[in-house]
Amino acid sequence: MMSIRRRISELAFLTLVTLGVLGNTAEVAAKKVDFPNKPIQIVVPLKAGGDTDYNTRVLAKYLQKYLGKPVVVTNIDGGATMIGMQQVLNSKPDGYTMVINGLDLYIPSMMGTTDITLDSFKTVGIPLFDNTTVLVTNAASGYKDLKDLVEKTRQNPNKIEYGMKIGAANQIYGIAMNKEWDAKFKPVDVGNNAAKLTALLGRQTDSAVLAYALAKDYFKSNRFQSIVLLGSEKNPLLPEVPLASEYGLKDIDCSKFFWLGVHPETPDEIVDILADAMEKVTKDPEYIKQMEENFLTVNFIGKKDAQNFANKFYKENLEKYKDEFLRK
Repeated sequence: MMSIRRRISELAFLTLVTLGVLGNTAEVAAKKVDFPNKPIQIVVPLKAGGDTDYNTRVLAKYLQKYLGKPVVVTNIDGGATMIGMQQVLNSKPDGYTMVINGLDLYIPSMMGTTDITLDSFKTVGIPLFDNTTVLVTNAASGYKDLKDLVEKTRQNPNKIEYGMKIGAANQIYGIAMNKEWDAKFKPVDVGNNAAKLTALLGRQTDSAVLAYALAKDYFKSNRFQSIVLLGSEKNPLLPEVPLASEYGLKDIDCSKFFWLGVHPETPDEIVDILADAMEKVTKDPEYIKQMEENFLTVNFIGKKDAQNFANKFYKENLEKYKDEFLRK
């Protein structure tokens, strides 16, 4: 790709020479972009302590290695991630402020509370995927498996709770499970991931969805049970966690991606530098090892391809539940 770009640049240069209109244009084109020359900030539009926060801090450490400047993480919670997103849109379009998000980015626009979407930004890339979203119960609840749990919700409609956070993607996951499995979970707002862990430990809710790594110590100690992997395919790092299709039920893909973007007016040359550094991170053996220890999948998709991937995933896995979501 770089050689093609260079050839196009050389052709444009020769054309300008022929036309005699080089002037300042050639001087600017030939000048190397001085970026970065100061610390870069990644805004996490959520509270500290969740999987997005943790994964961003690991990514920042390795980006610093390849960009040669400090990369700091700032948590800006509120407005269903929109306060942090808006702050990036209000920042200078110079590449020094990035934002990370995932499917939760789409929920406020789905609800009609904001005009901000992923397309409001210029995409840098997606470096990481999380096919570890599991439906979790307290092991003391005594559910044998997914089939047993779903059957009990049918026998006791609107009694067995599904703990989630209103206005987040996991609210839609509950709608999907009830619709696709003909389950009868009672959705209850318990808050963020930390609150879900507390509620499950105290048996204040019956079930919730979590990234496997957030509860891995509780799985190891047999306090929690991973009922099902909410994905479209098995995770080879979690071979013991079944898919819904293994019980004759429809697979529901609640896997996650971690998308990073910048102000939409950021120069392409700067976006290229950030994307190149991010791609290098995803090829770093130490980074890959650290992520795989949390059962995550490292795979880089850059710029427009990443934007298209994210929008397609949303349309295929969340948008179809929009009407029912808005009725809740």
